[in-house]
Amino acid sequence: MTEQSSRFFPIHRWEDADGVYFIGRTVVSYSFHNMRIAGIVISLLGVFALTFPLMSQPAYADSSRVKVKGDYGQQVVISKTENLDPVKHRIVVRGFKFDPRVGVYVGLCLGPAEGAKPTPCGGGVDLQGESGSSAWISSNPPPYARNLVTPFTKKGRFSVGITISSKIGDIDCRLVQCAIAVRADHTRSGDRSHDLIIPVNFR
Repeated sequence: MTEQSSRFFPIHRWEDADGVYFIGRTVVSYSFHNMRIAGIVISLLGVFALTFPLMSQPAYADSSRVKVKGDYGQQVVISKTENLDPVKHRIVVRGFKFDPRVGVYVGLCLGPAEGAKPTPCGGGVDLQGESGSSAWISSNPPPYARNLVTPFTKKGRFSVGITISSKIGDIDCRLVQCAIAVRADHTRSGDRSHDLIIPVNFR
């Protein structure tokens, strides 16, 4: 507990077991009137202390947010993986520590067998850059794709949003397991060392 001086009475600040901060004032006057005022101040400040931490939670926070790590230290964070809207749901996929020499696709795919290539995938190879259901991240794309890709940023990072549904062609992801897949692009389609597979579920 820390204490700051005040002209009228000291301010006390402490943290409970759940990490919630409370602020109170200890009355040093013998006046009953001042004690009543201090009690009101303590009550109000306690309410604000409980309310504002909840209000400051980031908009994207979700209990089904998932972080996974690959064989080479690459990491992916998915904003939401459970109870997705089967008609249309936008999620954010963030990557860290990827090899910027290797382009990757991000999309919803049928959950692959271990070590197998994720396929089929929603959106496919979005050569028109219009579907929004998949993303292509590359810092050295073929000449025809320079306006279609999202380049890696510093230290192999990326952040993309994709809009998915429960359907991949005739496949219904409410009946079979599907996943957000991050995999090497078609210039290295046989390379499975960069794959990250994150299962998702639709309501």
